[in-house]
Amino acid sequence: MHIPVLKQEVDEFLRISEGGVFFDGTVGMGGHSAGILNACPDNYLYGTDKDSDALEIAKKNLEPFQGRFTLFHSDFKNLETLPIDVGKINGFLFDLGVSSFQLDNPDKGFSYAREAPLDMRMNKNQSLSAHEVVNEYDYEKLAGILKKYGEFRNPSKIVDQIMFHRRTKKIENTEELKTVIRRIAPKQKTMDPLARVFQAIRIEVNGELAGLEAFFSTLFTKMKPGSRAAVISFHSLEDRIVKTVLKEAKENNLIKILTKKPVTASDDEKKTNPRARSAKLRVGERIG
Repeated sequence: MHIPVLKQEVDEFLRISEGGVFFDGTVGMGGHSAGILNACPDNYLYGTDKDSDALEIAKKNLEPFQGRFTLFHSDFKNLETLPIDVGKINGFLFDLGVSSFQLDNPDKGFSYAREAPLDMRMNKNQSLSAHEVVNEYDYEKLAGILKKYGEFRNPSKIVDQIMFHRRTKKIENTEELKTVIRRIAPKQKTMDPLARVFQAIRIEVNGELAGLEAFFSTLFTKMKPGSRAAVISFHSLEDRIVKTVLKEAKENNLIKILTKKPVTASDDEKKTNPRARSAKLRVGERIG
């Protein structure tokens, strides 16, 4: 079961106990959504998620709150296209991480901890998968995503190894990719190079950072005064975008930033939920 990270902090910043309309942009299996609906009988929730499998589980988990929520199979970045009045929403939540359901699902291929097909699609209806990225991207394109999304200064050795392997056989699953990478990138005490490779491919497949800055910049102009947006990020690339867009919105007198520094998980939460260790929460409130 997915344990929502920084739940208490999110609940306090979004003032969910006071009642209102809320938007959960990354519903997952409904952990945060259930907390919002449970906090006050007057709360109503709109939610989106790209993963239809997770969304079906969320609907079942939220059955006790039937009639008080509407879920959409959609990327939250498509919010403007959905039948939701942004001007009536009191609080927005965006948990940008990959859920435990996705990481642990062997059919998804998000993790190198178990053998699975090279997929990594949050939305199974899309065509681009990790298999195509690994086996069909040319040298420059593959090096580019590893540099940009994996934050490798020089990914040439890794790309060379992948290209060498591709000459004789396609890389079909996570275990094969893991074996190929481990030949020239052994595990390290700091962030594992293999984790960075998988992160880069996952971000590319799902377009996780594409349009993120533009989305938040637009959102802050449309939120009603007094409403708040809470964003949880899990790696430096996401957090950098969130930090930048909050700063720009503040300079444009659109919001006030309620988190001078990103809020992180307590030691107790890190012990009970290890996936909270890298979580960072930033919150802005619309002014005017």
